[in-house]
Amino acid sequence: MAGPEATAGEMLAEVVGDLVARIGAKTPAALADEPDAVHQLRTTVRRLRNVLAAFSPYVEPTAIGGLRARLAEYGDRLGLPRDLEVRAAWCARIAAEIGLPGDLRDDLVAPLLAEHARAHAALVAWAASPDAEPLSTALGAAAAAPALTDGSARPAPVVAREVLLAQAARVIDQTTDYRRDPEAAHALRRAGRRLRHVGDAVTKPPAAVLGPEAAALGELGSRVQSLLGDHRDALLLADHLRGSRPDQAGVRAAYASMVEAAERAAGTALASVPAVLEQLEALVGRAPTTVPP
Repeated sequence: MAGPEATAGEMLAEVVGDLVARIGAKTPAALADEPDAVHQLRTTVRRLRNVLAAFSPYVEPTAIGGLRARLAEYGDRLGLPRDLEVRAAWCARIAAEIGLPGDLRDDLVAPLLAEHARAHAALVAWAASPDAEPLSTALGAAAAAPALTDGSARPAPVVAREVLLAQAARVIDQTTDYRRDPEAAHALRRAGRRLRHVGDAVTKPPAAVLGPEAAALGELGSRVQSLLGDHRDALLLADHLRGSRPDQAGVRAAYASMVEAAERAAGTALASVPAVLEQLEALVGRAPTTVPP
């Protein structure tokens, strides 16, 4: 396990190898559609992609460019069934909150579950096809021998702190229009997710080279990601409900109540983001830009 005495290259090798192993371990459960398994695999795929992006100055570009692209594609394939799973869960929850009768609740949720099943079947078919082999090969190569640059000989804690603070600054730089512009909110959510993943990578085994303050930065990134994810999911559910309202007047009124509840949930999540960003800015302001070797 890489510790404070490790080089950046040793740290990266440990992190990449661990994440590749986790992807392999989580794949069977995801393909079997076990509870939360697709979500866990998708998160691990994103962790590896974000770590490679954040530490890209220390990894040979020709070695990771193709892998990052394949991880992005894989994440998209996992995202199709996962997003439908989330929407069905949101739909069921809000329907219960407003007291929608069980038969109407089933009418709303059943089509989403059927779409999820089709999307998952497509994922399984892809995973069994030759199209999935280049990703498997690239993951094996990255785990066996990450191609590192000369800068990877620097002390791991120094590099880890620099990279983590750069990701925190990236979050802060994305805060201008997120309350008005959905694309800006999406960019901020992605920046928060990368900060979370980098924070986990450098504060938890197998590469725990930084301590609690660095972990706190990652936790704030996670909070930004979570709140903006809830905001997005609630708005997507509201749009889905608007597009699926039936003709019966009484039922349409119930759907309208669900739209209002989803929009309230979105507003609540968005209203909580500024306080988290203030905490992040305060913590970054107190953090040194380097640590002594």
